[in-house]
Amino acid sequence: MAVYKRQEVKTLLKAVEREAIAPVYLLFGERYLCQEIVNDLVCCLLPDEAGRQSSLKAIDGDQEEVVATISLLKTYSLFGGRQVIRVMDSQILYSKVVAKDLWDKALKAWTEKEAKKALRLLRQMLALAELVPADWEKEEIAACAPGRWQELFGFSKPEDLVWVQEICATNEGATAAAAPQPQGADLLLTALETGIPANNTLILVAEAADKRKKLFKYLEKNCVVVDLSMDTGISSAARKDQKDLLQDIVQQSLARFGKKLEPRALTALLERVGFHPLAVTMETEKLALSVGEAQTITMNDLNALVGRTREEALYELNEAFGNHDLAASLTILHRLRENGVYPLIVVAGLRNFLRKLLLVRAIIEQPVPRYPEGISYAAFQKGTLPQLQESLGPKHKALAGHPFAVHKSFQQAERFTMLALKQAFNSLLAAESQLKGSGLPAYLIMEDFLFSVLQAPERHRQSVVAR
Repeated sequence: MAVYKRQEVKTLLKAVEREAIAPVYLLFGERYLCQEIVNDLVCCLLPDEAGRQSSLKAIDGDQEEVVATISLLKTYSLFGGRQVIRVMDSQILYSKVVAKDLWDKALKAWTEKEAKKALRLLRQMLALAELVPADWEKEEIAACAPGRWQELFGFSKPEDLVWVQEICATNEGATAAAAPQPQGADLLLTALETGIPANNTLILVAEAADKRKKLFKYLEKNCVVVDLSMDTGISSAARKDQKDLLQDIVQQSLARFGKKLEPRALTALLERVGFHPLAVTMETEKLALSVGEAQTITMNDLNALVGRTREEALYELNEAFGNHDLAASLTILHRLRENGVYPLIVVAGLRNFLRKLLLVRAIIEQPVPRYPEGISYAAFQKGTLPQLQESLGPKHKALAGHPFAVHKSFQQAERFTMLALKQAFNSLLAAESQLKGSGLPAYLIMEDFLFSVLQAPERHRQSVVAR
């Protein structure tokens, strides 16, 4: 029948209200949007709130038996009227084509401390290779050759697999997932082609869909497909699409409370929260409730309630650490703890930062070309940096990026000796090991690390013999 985009959903809902109803609705893409729109769709299909409970059959896609779903779809309702079967997190249109998308979403969820979401997505990806989390260690997937990984999942083997081992080691992770059913799409296609009762409607909700499958092509031609996928990249077009969506969410949320938001406050809100539709909704509602009878939410209201983003705070921690500022580092660490940032994320940020400082410190200590410590930015940009790039290559990791940022890295590396940086790196690895196995309070471990590295500047800022 038709394929709808996010901007066309209102048209779709109006068509349903006019009784122009398709036998199947497939919604796939951004999870938050899918959940919001499927609720609206169910309300349009079953406008009688009192009878909705008996007429709506809810199925969890992780536990779905496709044969049982088809049986339900082909059965007439005992209560008469319309019957809606809604399958959330449907995997019927999954294939190895969507495995990379599932992996990226799982990794993103894990880094944002959404362990349950990460596990759910990971289990769905493993099911594509007919595996469950318990197979991770049994099959030694983490240690498998890149070619074997490509064969199992259809994309190149990632470098960082530690987080997967951690999540699969939990009791929850070891729970067996529903058995994969690769033939499910063909069974449903056959059922639809042979016909289902006119008053039965199936809603499939998924985070991804393989558009090459016969079932997808059938739904695209004979039913309704709602494509709610979002480009989460950093291109200008992707950022504009993300911003438009978040602005729509803010305006719709505020409209329910009869509130307005200062233009500069709107910009700041989106910058602080980032592309997290659910978080934007929650923060907007929190702001609307906090201002009481006031009609306009100001910048002061925003500053009082919505903190800076986790990424900004992690960046600030690196800055304070690089400046050898113990007090500021402890303050920022405390703020991260209050905001619920997972300690291993802090460790990962510091680990990458120390690696960079080690690279820069190695360049500082090489005799040719000589780097004069304390050099001004202007002299560094015009003379020293071009010499270093000519010697080491313009794409050297420590020399890439804006000259001002490169110069700042050199200034920070000047505050540590090579020995001190190596000791700090070893201390960080020891802290990471304690976080994973000691049972000690996580942020006490991190505070101890900061004290051990930064509390005695004289140990680390040893003078370097002039060359």
